[in-house]
Amino acid sequence: MRLVTATIIIFLVFIIQKIVYAKLWAKGLSATCRFSRDFIECGEGADLKLVVTNEKSLPLPIFQLKFSLDRSLKFFDMENAAITDKYHKNEVFALSGNQKVSRKVAFVGQERGVVEISNVSMIAKDFFMISTYAKYVNDSDIIYVFPKKKTDMPFNMLFHGIIGNIEIRQSLIEDRLTFRGIRPYQPFDGMRSINWKQSAKSHELMVNVRGYTMDCEVRVLLNLDTNSMVEIDRLMEEAISIASSCVRRIINSKMAVSLYVNACDASGRVIPKSESGADISHAIKIDKSLTEIKNSIGLDAFIEKLDEEIEEASENIHYLIISSYHKKDVMDRVDRLHELGAGVSMIVPYYDAYPYKPEKDYIQGWEVPINE
Repeated sequence: MRLVTATIIIFLVFIIQKIVYAKLWAKGLSATCRFSRDFIECGEGADLKLVVTNEKSLPLPIFQLKFSLDRSLKFFDMENAAITDKYHKNEVFALSGNQKVSRKVAFVGQERGVVEISNVSMIAKDFFMISTYAKYVNDSDIIYVFPKKKTDMPFNMLFHGIIGNIEIRQSLIEDRLTFRGIRPYQPFDGMRSINWKQSAKSHELMVNVRGYTMDCEVRVLLNLDTNSMVEIDRLMEEAISIASSCVRRIINSKMAVSLYVNACDASGRVIPKSESGADISHAIKIDKSLTEIKNSIGLDAFIEKLDEEIEEASENIHYLIISSYHKKDVMDRVDRLHELGAGVSMIVPYYDAYPYKPEKDYIQGWEVPINE
């Protein structure tokens, strides 16, 4: 009799708790997944911050928070995780009534890209751990993993050559807004530099002496159309990495820089041209644009951009052109920019299996191992 009574009581408890859990398990229950930072450099670490809140007296002995991420992120804790086309994580909690639990999951960004938290869902079991309840969480967050910055000696030498050419060139350009003094006229002086008032007083031709300027804008033109069928993605990533590294160093050198790239993001939106800027926030803005790149929009767009720049070429503009494609249609336009007096530097990424020898002194090759 006691056994029967106990069985009936247990059965009633089971039924009652099942009804209670089915009705109340999601009440006052919330979960958020947030990255600890908005952006990181490639190879840098950050945390995924998980917060689960149970604002009711009913405990949840087994609570699971499931979500998916791009597998380019490397997590140190691989327990309860699966990797397919994405990284699928299952975090397990034991929640008592009226409890808030926070947890951090460390990771490292291994590849350039915009990583989004997706497919967030909450799963709970009843007290007897038999019935399962699930709910989708309308929550997401993103983090930018910026292109990898180059710091090795070959790149340092390449960049120092470029920045040196810019500095030498700008030291030869007069700044008409900076007055340094007056001196006697020399045969090589232009008529516009003559100070007629001082010449009349001294009874000889006198000229204004101007200072020199470093007020130079560097325009980075990045072409991602390789016109090649061999490992296109690797050359594209190398070019993006070079562009990002150069932009950051140009800004660190206190020069203004802008960027154009013939590319689009994952949704097909064309990456907009960045305006000129010289502070770290501008470098971050450009890095975000470079991080969003998914595909090239074609060579024609890049050639059209070169034609536009030819129309407004100026001695105060230095063009840094990064393009693995270096055939005549592009090189004729680059040569034209150089002939018009604009500063020009060009970097050509190429595979070591297909050697490239620059034909102009303003072009430098950048060797990429094809089998690395």
